[in-house]
Amino acid sequence: MTDGRMESGIVVTGAAGFIGRAVLPRLAEAFPAVPVLGLDRRPRPPDWRGEWLAGGLERLQEVPGPFIAVHLAWDLRRGEAPAQEASLADFRAMLRIPELAGLVGMGSAEEYGSAEGRLDESCAPGPSLSVYGRAKHDAFRAGAESGVRCVWLRPFIVYGEGQGGNMVIPYALRCLREGKSADFSAGGQFRDFVHAEDVAAGIAAAVRAVSGLRAGECRACNLGRGEPVRVRDVLERIARQTGCGGLFRFGVRPMRAGEPAVQFADTAAARETLGWEAAIPWREGIDRLCRDAEKQA
Repeated sequence: MTDGRMESGIVVTGAAGFIGRAVLPRLAEAFPAVPVLGLDRRPRPPDWRGEWLAGGLERLQEVPGPFIAVHLAWDLRRGEAPAQEASLADFRAMLRIPELAGLVGMGSAEEYGSAEGRLDESCAPGPSLSVYGRAKHDAFRAGAESGVRCVWLRPFIVYGEGQGGNMVIPYALRCLREGKSADFSAGGQFRDFVHAEDVAAGIAAAVRAVSGLRAGECRACNLGRGEPVRVRDVLERIARQTGCGGLFRFGVRPMRAGEPAVQFADTAAARETLGWEAAIPWREGIDRLCRDAEKQA
């Protein structure tokens, strides 16, 4: 991009996923003159009418360049080393595509491992990395050494409407939906919760920023609210908003070994590099999520 004009197309890998579905319309709105192409093995989201390519990352070879990749595709089996190694190998292969003009990579706060407190980008990799956190950080290093312009994003606890999986918020809502007990630790740990719409806005800002970098430059940016929130407070708000708090059982599960008591984002780099700040307060985001869950019930 030069003086606000983008000459490349944008390809979103993993575009049918939770964050991909949020970012596609955001990019189309932010860059109306630029083709935005979604790539995924899963079906095209029903509300996306833009360009679509069905398949895996190998199909990036078919995309006419130059293009900027927003790389969201990753195996979410976090504890399985072969799955993480395969995702990392696919990522490294993507970096060798000649038409790749820039990269917005999706890292993770798990790159900080068990590090405590307010975390800035210089803290990675932290101690006691998970298999997933190690793979993501190895991907960051590969991107930084590739010669491709790169903005590497590290979102903290992402949540929002339509989220699946076993993270704490979708797990809680799934149990409520099914009328089952939801078992948690005491919930005394503090985390940084950021809504998927804010993450999508951060990705769009990173796409705008990446072409302004020098050749081979790579910058990491945390995406979070920069606000530590007690996990139990989030869950108790869900309980109040849904009226189903009797299904939540606290203190049933132990804390994970080495789990930090407090972990939240220093967002100065995102403000400086992307001009981005999270806009949705966590209480508002949780209330929206609960209203949506009631509609889906």
